[in-house]
Amino acid sequence: MRDLNETLKILSSPVRRKVLVWLKDPFTAFHDQTQLYAFDVYGVCASLIQEKAGLSQPATSLCLKALSDQGLVVATKVGKWTYYKRQDQQLSAMLTELLEELEVTCPTNTSITA
Repeated sequence: MRDLNETLKILSSPVRRKVLVWLKDPFTAFHDQTQLYAFDVYGVCASLIQEKAGLSQPATSLCLKALSDQGLVVATKVGKWTYYKRQDQQLSAMLTELLEELEVTCPTNTSITA
């Protein structure tokens, strides 16, 4: 498990949270954009994320690297392009760890799904 404090710091950025939302359903989030491979093959190309976020290339790289370093996304390099997929299992584990640390008891019929 990655450091919870570092992960929370990474998630304090609204842009990073938006990227995670977009990567949950890239077919909807990027419906008006195209890339070489279908989104379910490798994920979303960094250039599409950059365009949607309105960030510079260096800022996009830093944003995606921070998410990747915490295991919240996985990067796949294909040729000169890098594609990103959200890691729901890691997000769920981080949320579970946070709730446990805060001693929050969830109802038994409720589960955390990312």
